Amino acid sequence: MDNKRRLVRLDVGDFLEVRSLKEAGKTVSAKTKNLSLMGVCFSCQMEWKKGQVLLIDYFIPDELDSVRIKMAVAWSEFIGPEDGYFCGGEIIEVEESKQDKFSNYYFKKLQDRFLK
Repeated sequence: MDNKRRLVRLDVGDFLEVRSLKEAGKTVSAKTKNLSLMGVCFSCQMEWKKGQVLLIDYFIPDELDSVRIKMAVAWSEFIGPEDGYFCGGEIIEVEESKQDKFSNYYFKKLQDRFLK
């Protein structure tokens, strides 16, 4: 099978708050499975539809606030009652004022994985 990913996906377990861009109000807690600068995979108890655009508050460990991300859902699959759904998608926008914070977090995770 061809791997079309251009960046390494890193296993993480960071906390997220997710909501649909078109639906005000309802926020769902989620936990990342992996991430790259171009995509995020997470688990939560809600099913998201392919093509749906999500607003994600990504809580980077040891930071006081989150980084807001827009993501287009590429797939969503029910795993089981405990994990709920795994959802993966492409990042289409990162909060402009926090782009450096998000990319620095990713590159630090790369260093931790490959340089230790």
